[in-house]
Amino acid sequence: MKLGLLVDLSRCIGCFACVVGCKNWHGLPAGSPGRVRLVDLAVGAYPGVRRWILPIPCMQCEHPPCVAVCRFSACLRGVDGIVRVDSDRCVGCALCTLACPYGARVMRPDTQKADACDFCRDRLEEGRAPLCVEVCPGECLIFGDLDDPESNIRKRIEATGARALMRSYRTRPRVYYAGLERLGASSPDAIDILEKTITGWIPQSSPATGGA
Repeated sequence: MKLGLLVDLSRCIGCFACVVGCKNWHGLPAGSPGRVRLVDLAVGAYPGVRRWILPIPCMQCEHPPCVAVCRFSACLRGVDGIVRVDSDRCVGCALCTLACPYGARVMRPDTQKADACDFCRDRLEEGRAPLCVEVCPGECLIFGDLDDPESNIRKRIEATGARALMRSYRTRPRVYYAGLERLGASSPDAIDILEKTITGWIPQSSPATGGA
């Protein structure tokens, strides 16, 4: 089984249900970074400006940079293929947060240890979907087995031509985005702006983009 997540950009309304629900489920303090962040992107020139909102969880890379740099085996990829943090081993050095090109690894202010999306492994053990998938009112998040040709996620990826972000990093993410071709059509440099925004190369105050 190869678990993955599909984000349908045409359905995301930026309601923050995934962000807030995730923080509540995992006990993250109010005002702290969550396991999911929303990138709020505006591309084009007036009056042809278009807005795109993208949830950014841990990409669950098959070649995770966070695991490669962790000297204490606190960042690990389990036999189930899910990348997670062992808080008992984490010493709070924050190297993993610097290594992640997606900005998906954060430091918890209450524990001073690394934290990131792990597809809600506690819920998976109970046969439940990740919290973000369950609470999304727009049903823009689809979770399932990427290796199963009959799974809903596999069919939707093939039907929409969904792909991962920032493939040049060769981390082989398991999170796919449907609708990137429409984003690219809205502006010639839209995908480049998006990927630079995710990595933090463009400040949030830029008129071309924003973040949350």
